[in-house]
Amino acid sequence: MIKALLLLLVIPLASASGIYRWVDADGRVHFSDRPLQQNAETITLKQQASGWQPMAIQVTTAGSLQNRPLPLDMARIQREVNWIYRFYQQTLYFDFLRSVPVNIQLLENRAEYIRHVWDTAQWDASKTLGVYMPKTHSIVLYMHEEKTGGLESTYATIRHEVSHAILHSLTGRLPDWLNEGMAEQMETLGFSGNAFTITAHPRNKRGLLARRQQAMPVLQFVELRSDHWRKSNHQHGINQEMAGQLVYMLLSTDYGRSLITRLLQDYKRGVNMRSYYLLDQHYIGGAKALEIHWNNWLVSNMAAPAQIEMR
Repeated sequence: MIKALLLLLVIPLASASGIYRWVDADGRVHFSDRPLQQNAETITLKQQASGWQPMAIQVTTAGSLQNRPLPLDMARIQREVNWIYRFYQQTLYFDFLRSVPVNIQLLENRAEYIRHVWDTAQWDASKTLGVYMPKTHSIVLYMHEEKTGGLESTYATIRHEVSHAILHSLTGRLPDWLNEGMAEQMETLGFSGNAFTITAHPRNKRGLLARRQQAMPVLQFVELRSDHWRKSNHQHGINQEMAGQLVYMLLSTDYGRSLITRLLQDYKRGVNMRSYYLLDQHYIGGAKALEIHWNNWLVSNMAAPAQIEMR
């Protein structure tokens, strides 16, 4: 049985009265935005003021983590999930007419994670760090070992999978290269002052540079059917790296960012056109221009920019 550790509401700072913690008669710890028990104690969370409607973030543990303290900082998860929502609304102009629940299931190690995903969905997760499950609208991941990036990699994977949850709630027709490419960018998303920042993804860049001779031409890449894309990526992984780098290149320019926004909005509206034709229609100079820009960027070893700033 999975034990729910925390149910946290992200509430606009101006209207928040606090988060309350209490222990029931069976010794279970509960959290809420109202003092539902006389012995409830107030917990103060640091958060940034925003105009967001409340978002339900539920973190549960399973396996050997079940009866242990949560090894993650809930205030940080709250803050970074809020960044992703704000990014999609303020930078890519999505209107959220309803809140998107974020349900996170955390396991202690990779072996437990692989077994849990298989038992839940009969899917091989051995080559993944985390997974979003659309049927249950839940994110499943494990505490990453130091060799795979440790705690920072665990938080980055939460941000990655939250992007999938948001995009799935908006459109179910998104091609995998765009879905995964956006999720890769959310791994490095930050917010400073009044600007979002996305930094170059070292694993994607390093991997694509090492294997770029194996990468398919970019226009063929965006036309690859999602089921073929996933199968190939599961075997080799280069599709993930190329998707991340392609979306990073696009977000680094105003006209590339405009393409991303238009593609996402088209798929949100249910437009039933292949990626190539939408890209050819929306990219400045058409598909041929994107091909030239991509090839030139590869020749430059994807050296710039080191960071993208978006207000």
